[in-house]
Amino acid sequence: MRKWIIALCTLSMLGCASWGEKDKQKAELHLRLGSAQLNGGNYPDALRELLRAQELDPKNPVIQNNLGLVYFFRERYDLAEKHLRKSVDLDSTYTEGRNNLARVLIEKGQYANAEKELQVVMNDLTYPTPGKAYINLGLAKFNQKAYPEARSAFAKVLESTPDDCTASTYFGRTYFEVGDYAQAAESLDRAISFCQKNLFDEPHYYSALAYYRLGEKSKSVARFEELIKYYPTGKYRDKAKGMLSLLRKGH
Repeated sequence: MRKWIIALCTLSMLGCASWGEKDKQKAELHLRLGSAQLNGGNYPDALRELLRAQELDPKNPVIQNNLGLVYFFRERYDLAEKHLRKSVDLDSTYTEGRNNLARVLIEKGQYANAEKELQVVMNDLTYPTPGKAYINLGLAKFNQKAYPEARSAFAKVLESTPDDCTASTYFGRTYFEVGDYAQAAESLDRAISFCQKNLFDEPHYYSALAYYRLGEKSKSVARFEELIKYYPTGKYRDKAKGMLSLLRKGH
């Protein structure tokens, strides 16, 4: 899910043609190599390349952004915040880095600070992907149990990108968390079709739970069985097995 929320940046923004110095040219190469490794999920090699890029060009905000992303994906949120803050300090107009900083702050439970950063992001009318900011805002509100506000943020994303997996899933979950299981099941069933290609099993699991709460046992069982079949290493696989065992004992 994180790769749908946090944006990976390369050098395209920086006007590489103006970089005449050899160190900056070398830094560009290491940044490109590190970004490719990061995009492929090879975090140790990505970190190695990006640290080398930082040595050569320590004032490059994109290098700092991508270092922040590596640490985020490795769950080193302290280091992620450090580099993302440096990215924004180097270029206060670097909205992508600010959006990523907000995501790290959400993970750290600093919701007020995250929302402050997101307000700046959303006020930047030149930012080409505002949907990512609204997903982050939705997550911040969801984690604070402000479900109507979270739903509104996710709905904003779905207006322009109706097949967004993360927004669809958490839009459905806002209904689940307030006990509107019929709406939750309907929304989560839509999310399933968008998320399967991303191997994201969360909508399957909460759809199954919604049907369980509605008393529709056969639909619930079917969803749990699908999850186990399609996501053999999924986050919710063991929980689905436990629920299936419970449901079958109830025969």
